[in-house]
Amino acid sequence: MSTYRLVSWGANSHGQLGQGLLSEQFILPQEVDLSGCSLKPEAIKKIVGGAGHTLVLDVNGRVYSCGLNNKGQVGNADIEQRNVLTFQKICLLEHEVVIDVCCGWDSSAALTKNGELYVWGSNRYGQLGLDPSHFPLLSNPHKISVGGKLKNISMGLRHTAIVTENNELYICGSNNRGQLGLINPETMEPYVLLSTFTKVAEWAMQGNIEGAVCGQYHTVVITKNHTHDAYACGDNKHGQLGFFSKTSSESRVVQPICIPLSGIQHDVPVQIHTGWNHINILSNGVVISWGRNDYGQLGRSSAQPRNGISIKEGLQRIENIPNISQLSVGSEHNVALTDAGAVLCWGWNEHGNCGNGKTENVLRPELLPISSNSVAVLVGAGAGHSFAVIKDIR
Repeated sequence: MSTYRLVSWGANSHGQLGQGLLSEQFILPQEVDLSGCSLKPEAIKKIVGGAGHTLVLDVNGRVYSCGLNNKGQVGNADIEQRNVLTFQKICLLEHEVVIDVCCGWDSSAALTKNGELYVWGSNRYGQLGLDPSHFPLLSNPHKISVGGKLKNISMGLRHTAIVTENNELYICGSNNRGQLGLINPETMEPYVLLSTFTKVAEWAMQGNIEGAVCGQYHTVVITKNHTHDAYACGDNKHGQLGFFSKTSSESRVVQPICIPLSGIQHDVPVQIHTGWNHINILSNGVVISWGRNDYGQLGRSSAQPRNGISIKEGLQRIENIPNISQLSVGSEHNVALTDAGAVLCWGWNEHGNCGNGKTENVLRPELLPISSNSVAVLVGAGAGHSFAVIKDIR
């Protein structure tokens, strides 16, 4: 007989762990009490988080949330309730079957089975695809029409990318580092921001777009033709676009450039995950990472800044770890599920987000402490907080 439970750890200053209380942090995994809502641990499909809030999607297409709600990012329609301490179902999405969710810093989005997009939370930078002067925030999920069915959604710090079933990429929000990959044709300069979803020209990327992911100030798009390629734009201060900036003019890329993924088999699925300034690719059980590494977020090397300058590293495989079946990435830390049901954590650990009982950064992947008669079946992460669904075998 097996039972399931949800555990969480890391930053909890806004109740984003769903533990029912406010605290600075939980440095070890603690079980989440779900008795007050209809969410069942065994039914959880995905867990994602922003700066101080969390979204959970279940297999029935229901969405639950908790945490900071000062901009309506929890989606419970009452921004007077600044901190939501336990998971609550987002009732205004009950009429839809949701298949994916994502979080920005203080905004949220959901993708339905019918390929429709719902957004809520902060819209100060147009990241919800609406005019921020009229809609500075949305406390309820709001449907956005783009002109076609969607297959992929992602949010960065203050921008959003969506991919249609016709392999078209649309993007909106802040463009202060070129993360939208678009140039104003009238001024030939990058837009400051775009408050409507705008199509990125087909010529910018060759091949079928499989998905897009947004980091703090960058965007990465995976395409597949005869091989897998990644296209990236935005901030490159930490080498997160796959090359090292030699001049200040190369510290940002305002139109997508190709990052060849020559070491990845073209006939196997590829997942790409990005934190604020580092990128992981999961393919065939292997994790390949690059970008910023001063918190150990790449899972290799000493990761200590040299002369005050953050270490930046190129595409490399994380060695000496088991096959990985699922990966979730916070702002500067990583949570991975192995084929055998173990959980590995590494990177930024200031708030105990790696769950090892300490607050020093974790430079190499470490096993999360769970009981010997238990296995993990799913992991999730927010900016500085983490989750796992644990299956106890009796």
